[in-house]
Amino acid sequence: MTRKNQGLLFGFASYIQWGFLSLFWKLLAGVSAYNTFSWRIVFTVVTMLVYALIANQTTRFKGELVGLWQDKKALLRMFLASFLIAANWLIYIYAVGHGQATQASLGYYIMPIVSILFALVFLRESLSRSMWVAVVLAFIGVLVLVVNTGKLPIISLGLALSFGFYGLIKKGVKLSSDVSMLVESGLLLPFVAIYLIFFSPESFSSYSSLEMFLLAISGIVTAVPLLCFSEAVKRAPLNLIGFIQYLNPTIQLLVAILIFGETVSFGELKGFLFIWVSILVFVTGQILNLRKSS
Repeated sequence: MTRKNQGLLFGFASYIQWGFLSLFWKLLAGVSAYNTFSWRIVFTVVTMLVYALIANQTTRFKGELVGLWQDKKALLRMFLASFLIAANWLIYIYAVGHGQATQASLGYYIMPIVSILFALVFLRESLSRSMWVAVVLAFIGVLVLVVNTGKLPIISLGLALSFGFYGLIKKGVKLSSDVSMLVESGLLLPFVAIYLIFFSPESFSSYSSLEMFLLAISGIVTAVPLLCFSEAVKRAPLNLIGFIQYLNPTIQLLVAILIFGETVSFGELKGFLFIWVSILVFVTGQILNLRKSS
């Protein structure tokens, strides 16, 4: 198998895992979203420390952490990134646990479009014609959702905007993905520990055996897809990996409708259609650009 095909295989593995992750969080619907999120942070830190020891990566981890500590600007960026990814995780867990998985899938559909828009506004990057069309269509789709449902898709926009700002702030921070995950969860650890010890209405022992087991492996469930994604982008071009990123929200949407029994109203469907067309325009433009560069 060629290195590029290995990368695509890792990419498929990461997006498929992320797509079915809603099934995992749905099993924890009996645990409050705040507690699920907090225990996820705790066990992600534990998982990444164990991973560093087992994979014999402690020297590399220490080197990157020392470098980060010496670069105060990068450290500040990681603080901000930690709270943005925390918001993203918390919104997603809340959405799945409260019957809003379709809204969550829509958020992941429009994430790339939001990232493009942020690149235009904040990084002064130029957009191709197809990207402009995609952004306009996605914006129209959100407006159609507002008009037909009478409310903003808060969950969808919250997921897309939090991750968009997360990616923007992390641009230029030179940390490997595994160290980055340890840093982000580690920076949040004191806050969630204070919540769990002093403010949480639930204790770990109050959960069922299944819930305790699921919370205990939530760090592994968080880490494995990201590590697969990291290996994917090392082996295959990022534009190829980008073409399959819509597996994630597509699987999420199918799970929400076929397994969770959620419904999509006709008004929501009209908004979804504009967003799906914007994605089609975006992907088509990327394919044409790839062919030109080839």
